[in-house]
Amino acid sequence: MSNLDEDTVQVDFKDQLTLASNADSLLREQTLDTSKLIATKVVSAVYEDYEVVLEKSVLSILKSNKIIYHKDFPNLTIRQLLMSDMNEDDAPECWILGLNKSNKSEIFALEINAGQINRINFPTLKGRQAFGYAGGDSLYFDRFAIVRQFKYANDPYADLSSGNRACFYQFGIDQSFVLKKTLDLE
Repeated sequence: MSNLDEDTVQVDFKDQLTLASNADSLLREQTLDTSKLIATKVVSAVYEDYEVVLEKSVLSILKSNKIIYHKDFPNLTIRQLLMSDMNEDDAPECWILGLNKSNKSEIFALEINAGQINRINFPTLKGRQAFGYAGGDSLYFDRFAIVRQFKYANDPYADLSSGNRACFYQFGIDQSFVLKKTLDLE
């Protein structure tokens, strides 16, 4: 039996190799398990030499493996992280989708520009897009658009009264959003 400090964690190098083999993944979600059965959920996304890492409720943005932003989001359960430069202004964005304490979706981006981190709020659902909204949001990229997909139910104006709705937004260089199309899917 070895003498370890209480704060010392034994690392299983097989887990470290698994992490290294997945380093090129655009979005990865893993559970690390050490010999002491300490589990930590790590979610990350990569864009060029930028990486965003979420561990528990702490979000860190790294450039060339150096932390440039570090913030705790204790009131937000972050579900999804995406990295991109959607508006091609050489200032990448970290897109964040999470649930707040009221269990409502919150979507925003953190733009990294000249050493500054600026928050960009995602547009709220309005009009036809909001009818029958039932949650279950997700984000993904489609060509030059960022897509918010969610469930809807009992929409009297839709061809399908219930299903999934995808809203395609273009993000401009002036940080504006333009709704390009909305699709209702089964």
